[in-house]
Amino acid sequence: MHLPDLSLRRVSLFLLGAVLFAFVYCQAPLFYSNQNQYFLHGLAQAGEGLLDEDWLANTRDPTPVFSSLVALTVRYLHPWAFYLYYVLLQGVYAAVMLGLFTIVAGGDAAVRRWPVFVALFVAVHSALGRWVSYRWFGQDYPWFFQAGVAGQYLLGPVLQPSAFGVLLVAAVWLFVRGRPFLAAVSVALAATLHSTYLLVGGLLTLGFAWSLWAEGRSRRALAMGGLTLALVVPILVYVFVTFRPTSLETFAEAQDVLANFRIPHHARPDHWLDPVAALQIAWVVMALVLVRGTRLFAVLAVPFVLSALLTLAQVATGSPTLGLLFPWRVSAVLVPVATTVILSRLAALPGLRLEGPWTRTACAAVVGALAVAGVWIMAGRHAFSTSDEELPVMAFVKRMKEPGDVYFLPVRLPRPTIGSLSSDFKPLPEKRRGDGVIPYDFQRFRLHCEAPLFVDFKSVPYKDVEVLEWRDRLRVAQSVQKKMDVGRLSEALDELCRHGVTHLLLPAEKELPSKELEEVYKDEYYRVYRLPR
Repeated sequence: MHLPDLSLRRVSLFLLGAVLFAFVYCQAPLFYSNQNQYFLHGLAQAGEGLLDEDWLANTRDPTPVFSSLVALTVRYLHPWAFYLYYVLLQGVYAAVMLGLFTIVAGGDAAVRRWPVFVALFVAVHSALGRWVSYRWFGQDYPWFFQAGVAGQYLLGPVLQPSAFGVLLVAAVWLFVRGRPFLAAVSVALAATLHSTYLLVGGLLTLGFAWSLWAEGRSRRALAMGGLTLALVVPILVYVFVTFRPTSLETFAEAQDVLANFRIPHHARPDHWLDPVAALQIAWVVMALVLVRGTRLFAVLAVPFVLSALLTLAQVATGSPTLGLLFPWRVSAVLVPVATTVILSRLAALPGLRLEGPWTRTACAAVVGALAVAGVWIMAGRHAFSTSDEELPVMAFVKRMKEPGDVYFLPVRLPRPTIGSLSSDFKPLPEKRRGDGVIPYDFQRFRLHCEAPLFVDFKSVPYKDVEVLEWRDRLRVAQSVQKKMDVGRLSEALDELCRHGVTHLLLPAEKELPSKELEEVYKDEYYRVYRLPR
């Protein structure tokens, strides 16, 4: 009788904590940012609209397990379930960090000071802090205490495959708690849901193995490593078979396109290594100093050192392939864990009078106020800005689309961005003014309208021949736009027809005088033309 009651109490506390942290942290509405890349295959599999006719939806899927989750949710549940999934992942993240606090602070200090740690941890992760920081300083500085370098992170604005990286933090906690085989399962789950975590999981697993080996438990180290490897074999085989080189030349060209054209801000240290990234690295080093002599030190130090060596190797060789393995992505785990370590030491400082009912009341008030502020930010749309101007034309497309339709939207190529960045709390006018990493407008066109799109810069395939086709489609889009701008409209329309485009969506001021076009929609912001079949 007592065990079920205890379990129910723990589950209830977890759910309450997850909801509170989710309010504090916030999440964006569907479909925002990277969801337009990672939800496409799943929604197409579920038969949503005409997405199964979209070119990109028929390319190789880099995250098949996540896509299956999306498809099953749409078929049998409700899209609101995606919000719930993310709340649960946020709850896991917060609970695991609280667990690490109890280990770093020690039993007695943890019992007395946990409200202080919770208040500090929540404040650092609060949407209000990020909102204030951007408006006061023009930069989202709190973000860099929870995100890694090179624009890599675990939690973010929405549910996406990378959010399952919280299972890597859970693996760290499980291992330090003496559960190496559960840690192996957690690593394998994260890598299965997002194969980019294969290298990150491997580096962490080496840290676990080194720690066990140093403790004289070499057999357990080998067994844990073998279990992790066995569990990731299916996703390893899938990645190899699906994305193996078509030819060495094609593969090399596609890798160059991805690393140097599409995502240099993720794949090239000369693009992401700036003073903020250097401070994040120093932050991790500080945490390593604070946990020296503990099991957590080896767990964090080994992946840190190996990641640094692989990064140096990439800089020395300039290899796009090594850059696209993102050896620095382990920082997405190390930085938030480092933040937890440092906050734990602060909360447990001896000599400070941080106990008692007044302290607990003040900490509860901080958490409550930040949760209310998070609700205000989400309800008032003070973050994750999207344009309402797009909604009427997208509603028209969603209502009027027919099988065989392919929409062409103007494509704007961004200038490469140098340095650390976060745009979630940028106001809409600043998103449009800035060069940005990804052009802002109409990122959500496909998923919102459930209609095929010819090409956009945001969403990209990963199979080498498909990467090159994506690049060629961008070239067609640029050529068509240039011809329109210089008065060669007939040539532009012929080129679009040859590529199967049936509709043009343009700004309202872009009037095209042609008998070949039929204007089927116009509002004060946009117009839609239908091309001859």
